[in-house]
Amino acid sequence: MNGNKMRNTGSHPAEIEEKEIRPRDRREDPKATHEYEGQWYSEEEAAELQRRFEAGQAAYIQEGRKKWEQTTQGKLCLAFYQAFLEYKKFLEEHEYAKRSPHGSLVDYDEHKLFEAGLRMVENHQWQRQETLRRNLEKAQRAARCQHIYLDGSGCGSPRVRGRKLCHIHERLEEAKTATLDLGTMEDPDSIQVGIKRLQGAIIEGKLDHRQITQLAYTLQLAAWNVTRTSMAAREE
Repeated sequence: MNGNKMRNTGSHPAEIEEKEIRPRDRREDPKATHEYEGQWYSEEEAAELQRRFEAGQAAYIQEGRKKWEQTTQGKLCLAFYQAFLEYKKFLEEHEYAKRSPHGSLVDYDEHKLFEAGLRMVENHQWQRQETLRRNLEKAQRAARCQHIYLDGSGCGSPRVRGRKLCHIHERLEEAKTATLDLGTMEDPDSIQVGIKRLQGAIIEGKLDHRQITQLAYTLQLAAWNVTRTSMAAREE
């Protein structure tokens, strides 16, 4: 299944064409870090392709179920399951219903079939809960982000494979790196370079609102200092 294009099966019947994602050359492109179906992409692109594939699979399964529900066998099965749930609820609410009119426990074949089905349902629910529990334990054992907050506590989120930080703190570190490379800002030309670098970081989405405000203030302060030092030099 092609993960680049996906048909919308929701309330809008029109087909939605999502942005095409092309494979990258691992030998020349430093962003080609994740393999997906034999091709190389960036981490974000590989995750998006997997999301599209899973969304397409879910839509395919949902479409198949809707068609099955309209068949004779589907309608019979749904009616059987609904009766099963109603009988189960009735037995839970009425203790006397578990006995025959003669007072003995119900031991008819139909009731035995119900009890066997009930055991299967309960076993299925237990297996699902056990799977969720194991997955949670596995996630908790996964390598954790090494970011330390100001209060001394750790982040605790699973870190990016092969990295020391989680996805969020990786992005923050990238933004922090960008904030440290605005240049010397010791004359009008270097301040202009810093402004251009700040603009580029904003366009690329590497900075949050707080960082943008702080850096803009830093540039403003640097420009004011250059003006002051220039005036002092002329007075001398």
